[in-house]
Amino acid sequence: MIHNDFEEFTVEITEKDMPKVNRVAEGLAKRVGKRMAMTNSRIRAYLKTEGLDIGDAEMRKIIQFIRQNNMVRRLCSSGKGYYVASTNEEWLEWLDSYRRRTNAMIYTLKCSIKNENTINFDQSNLNKI
Repeated sequence: MIHNDFEEFTVEITEKDMPKVNRVAEGLAKRVGKRMAMTNSRIRAYLKTEGLDIGDAEMRKIIQFIRQNNMVRRLCSSGKGYYVASTNEEWLEWLDSYRRRTNAMIYTLKCSIKNENTINFDQSNLNKI
Protein backbone atom coordinates (compact mmCIF):
# COMPACT_ATOMS: atom_id res chain seq x y z
CA MET A 1 0.00 0.00 0.00
CA ILE A 2 1.41 3.40 -1.00
CA HIS A 3 0.85 6.38 1.30
CA ASN A 4 0.75 9.88 -0.11
CA ASP A 5 0.90 11.59 3.29
CA PHE A 6 4.42 12.80 2.49
CA GLU A 7 2.99 15.11 -0.17
CA GLU A 8 1.21 17.10 2.54
CA PHE A 9 4.59 18.00 4.04
CA THR A 10 6.39 18.82 0.81
CA VAL A 11 3.96 21.27 -0.75
CA GLU A 12 5.29 24.60 -1.87
CA ILE A 13 5.20 27.67 0.34
CA THR A 14 2.35 29.89 -0.83
CA GLU A 15 1.92 33.64 -0.66
CA LYS A 16 -0.37 33.23 2.36
CA ASP A 17 2.47 31.38 4.18
CA MET A 18 4.92 34.24 3.71
CA PRO A 19 4.02 36.21 6.88
CA LYS A 20 4.87 33.09 8.91
CA VAL A 21 8.03 32.47 6.90
CA ASN A 22 9.17 36.08 7.32
CA ARG A 23 8.46 36.03 11.07
CA VAL A 24 10.40 32.77 11.57
CA ALA A 25 13.31 34.09 9.48
CA GLU A 26 13.34 37.36 11.44
CA GLY A 27 13.50 35.50 14.74
CA LEU A 28 16.10 32.97 13.64
CA ALA A 29 18.40 35.68 12.29
CA LYS A 30 18.83 36.86 15.90
CA ARG A 31 19.85 33.40 17.19
CA VAL A 32 23.57 33.76 16.44
CA GLY A 33 25.86 31.05 17.77
CA LYS A 34 25.24 27.44 18.73
CA ARG A 35 24.60 28.43 22.34
CA MET A 36 21.61 30.51 21.13
CA ALA A 37 19.90 27.55 19.41
CA MET A 38 16.12 27.35 19.72
CA THR A 39 14.11 24.17 19.21
CA ASN A 40 11.25 23.74 16.77
CA SER A 41 8.74 23.32 19.61
CA ARG A 42 10.03 26.37 21.49
CA ILE A 43 9.84 28.53 18.36
CA ARG A 44 6.28 27.34 17.72
CA ALA A 45 5.24 27.98 21.33
CA TYR A 46 6.65 31.52 21.17
CA LEU A 47 4.94 32.23 17.85
CA LYS A 48 1.65 30.90 19.22
CA THR A 49 1.73 33.72 21.79
CA GLU A 50 1.82 36.08 18.79
CA GLY A 51 -1.20 34.38 17.23
CA LEU A 52 0.77 32.33 14.72
CA ASP A 53 -0.14 28.65 15.04
CA ILE A 54 2.46 26.55 13.20
CA GLY A 55 2.61 22.76 13.27
CA ASP A 56 5.79 20.70 13.57
CA ALA A 57 5.88 19.62 9.91
CA GLU A 58 4.94 23.12 8.75
CA MET A 59 7.88 24.53 10.72
CA ARG A 60 10.27 22.13 9.01
CA LYS A 61 8.82 23.16 5.65
CA ILE A 62 9.37 26.83 6.56
CA ILE A 63 12.97 26.14 7.66
CA GLN A 64 13.61 24.33 4.38
CA PHE A 65 12.22 27.30 2.42
CA ILE A 66 14.33 29.76 4.44
CA ARG A 67 17.46 27.72 3.71
CA GLN A 68 16.70 27.21 0.03
CA ASN A 69 16.08 30.92 -0.46
CA ASN A 70 19.00 32.04 1.71
CA MET A 71 16.71 34.20 3.83
CA VAL A 72 18.94 33.60 6.86
CA ARG A 73 22.58 33.08 5.96
CA ARG A 74 24.35 30.13 7.58
CA LEU A 75 21.22 28.74 9.24
CA CYS A 76 22.26 25.63 11.14
CA SER A 77 20.57 23.10 13.36
CA SER A 78 21.54 20.59 15.98
CA GLY A 79 19.85 18.57 18.67
CA LYS A 80 19.62 21.85 20.58
CA GLY A 81 17.67 23.61 17.83
CA TYR A 82 18.16 26.15 15.05
CA TYR A 83 20.81 28.85 15.09
CA VAL A 84 22.97 30.99 12.83
CA ALA A 85 26.61 29.95 12.66
CA SER A 86 28.74 32.57 14.39
CA THR A 87 32.04 31.16 13.11
CA ASN A 88 33.30 29.39 10.03
CA GLU A 89 33.93 26.36 12.25
CA GLU A 90 30.25 26.17 13.29
CA TRP A 91 29.15 26.57 9.67
CA LEU A 92 31.53 23.92 8.32
CA GLU A 93 30.60 21.53 11.14
CA TRP A 94 26.92 21.85 10.26
CA LEU A 95 27.57 21.48 6.52
CA ASP A 96 29.54 18.29 7.14
CA SER A 97 26.82 16.91 9.42
CA TYR A 98 24.11 17.75 6.88
CA ARG A 99 26.14 16.17 4.06
CA ARG A 100 26.57 12.95 6.09
CA ARG A 101 22.84 12.79 6.93
CA THR A 102 21.92 13.42 3.30
CA ASN A 103 24.31 10.73 2.07
CA ALA A 104 22.86 8.27 4.59
CA MET A 105 19.34 8.99 3.30
CA ILE A 106 20.41 8.57 -0.33
CA TYR A 107 22.14 5.28 0.53
CA THR A 108 19.00 4.03 2.31
CA LEU A 109 16.87 5.04 -0.68
CA LYS A 110 19.15 3.22 -3.11
CA CYS A 111 19.23 0.11 -0.91
CA SER A 112 15.44 0.15 -0.60
CA ILE A 113 15.00 0.39 -4.37
CA LYS A 114 17.69 -2.18 -5.12
CA ASN A 115 16.21 -4.71 -2.69
CA GLU A 116 12.59 -4.17 -3.68
CA ASN A 117 11.28 -7.35 -5.29
CA THR A 118 7.53 -6.74 -5.26
CA ILE A 119 7.47 -3.77 -7.65
CA ASN A 120 8.65 -3.84 -11.25
CA PHE A 121 11.03 -0.90 -10.94
CA ASP A 122 13.38 0.20 -13.70
CA GLN A 123 16.81 -0.16 -12.04
CA SER A 124 18.28 2.43 -14.43
CA ASN A 125 16.43 5.05 -12.35
CA LEU A 126 18.98 4.46 -9.58
CA ASN A 127 21.48 6.57 -11.50
CA LYS A 128 19.08 9.51 -11.44
CA ILE A 129 18.92 9.52 -7.64
